[in-house]
Amino acid sequence: MEKAFRYQSEIQAIPTIRNDLEKLAGDWGFPGSELRQIILIIEELFSNTIRFAYEDELEHQVEIRISMNNGTVTIEMIDDGMPFNPMDYNPALRTDPAARDDGGMGLTLIKAFTDSFEYHRVDERNHLVIRKIIRNKSESDDQ
Repeated sequence: MEKAFRYQSEIQAIPTIRNDLEKLAGDWGFPGSELRQIILIIEELFSNTIRFAYEDELEHQVEIRISMNNGTVTIEMIDDGMPFNPMDYNPALRTDPAARDDGGMGLTLIKAFTDSFEYHRVDERNHLVIRKIIRNKSESDDQ
């Protein structure tokens, strides 16, 4: 199963993204805890893209592709922003992560909630590919 979405690169798109993901989760049978993690992953990546990827005021679109195969959800986010490999972002460790003012906690959470994370730059576009195994799903529900 696969579904693709396109959103304007503006923060006002986040409620629409959430609604689309909730509908998709209902159709595909994600458990609530896994859905919350998927929403957090996508919202964090999307908001980072809006905040940091573009140096102009032009309208841009972000494409989000989601597929599920054998109990693994694959999320691909594609944008035409500046090159940025989140796998290379390693902020200095701090004893109190809540005291951070330079960001980076979202990427830490994304890495914690995912089973694999890849970045590629293809045709002047960023491609983030994230895989997450759905663990709280019964075998009979797997599609």
